[in-house]
Amino acid sequence: MFLNARTWTDNTGRRIEADILGKSTDSVTVLLKGKKVKLPLNKLSDADQDYVKSWSDNQKEDDNSESSMSDDAYFAQQWPKLVSVDLNIDIEEVVSEDGTYIYRSPHYEFVSNTKLSKVPVKRFSVLFEATRKYVQELPYACKKAFQEGKRHQVYLFDSNQAYVKAGGPSGSAGVYLSSKDIILIPCQSLGLIKRGSTWALDYDRTNKTLPHEITHQITDREYYAEGARGWFSEGFAEYVAITPYRSGKFSVSKAPSYIEQFVTSFAKADRRGRNLGEEIYAPSLKKFMTMSYKQFAYSGNSGFNYGLSALLVTYFNHYDGEGEAQNIKNFLRALKAGKKGEEALEVLRAGRTWEELEKDVTTGWRKRGVKITFG
Repeated sequence: MFLNARTWTDNTGRRIEADILGKSTDSVTVLLKGKKVKLPLNKLSDADQDYVKSWSDNQKEDDNSESSMSDDAYFAQQWPKLVSVDLNIDIEEVVSEDGTYIYRSPHYEFVSNTKLSKVPVKRFSVLFEATRKYVQELPYACKKAFQEGKRHQVYLFDSNQAYVKAGGPSGSAGVYLSSKDIILIPCQSLGLIKRGSTWALDYDRTNKTLPHEITHQITDREYYAEGARGWFSEGFAEYVAITPYRSGKFSVSKAPSYIEQFVTSFAKADRRGRNLGEEIYAPSLKKFMTMSYKQFAYSGNSGFNYGLSALLVTYFNHYDGEGEAQNIKNFLRALKAGKKGEEALEVLRAGRTWEELEKDVTTGWRKRGVKITFG
């Protein structure tokens, strides 16, 4: 369901951001911060009253309607502060006839060409399950993350050679193959080290590759459309991956500060980061957001592109407008409705010219000590 987001103004000048759900002769029902609220028409501005009169709801409001609660409920979720999962998840182990080892957590199936013990399997399974729940709780309406009755497929390899042979890019720590809807990962990227004939946990290792690729696997296909594939699809995955994680918990409230540090310098924990500095010179926003994915990821400037995308997604999540992510949610609604390219990005701009949006992004990050200059 494509909601009708709007900035409402009452007759005293007070403004709110809310989605229209339905109307009656003397009121309009809106979705405000996850709750259905009735606004008296005679308390609204003349422009809002005219808008309500001309608005036609194709589907009457119905509290028991599954369709009316689908996209509405997802987009209306409050931004989470902490996401956690139970550490004591059950792991099922199966050995196939060809000697392949299969490990199943509640929502994932790991197919490995080497035997793994229960302790490391449970540890990385918790990370996969926590990342899925994190994406669920973001108000992005990623319905793929809510799928039940199936397990997402992940293939594990005991060597980089086997990983590359199966289709993994040489030198990468993991990859999501959208054509097959699977993730390929060498065991080393799971935080495992080989000790004799067994695999043990490397407790000092941190990994941002896994949540990044997991996010790709459970991102709805509409969000890979032209105008989103690149800056948004990778920026979203970076946002999730950089969020601090420990023992089944994502500290989402800390994500913006961690992303700023990761992009501008190096993270304190593992010295990893994009290291773009606090003064960033970028191409025009229109050029950046509309470039092809090939140019985005394979032009030799991918590190910069990924870093800037993380800053942009963070801006739209937290600093744009009133800080309620309304414009990026409207952008995602537009993608769900089949819009793409500049038509979808026009929704994201929310009436602003590209130059005005550049100014807003620059201002938003300058307040946090990061100077972005678009050229």
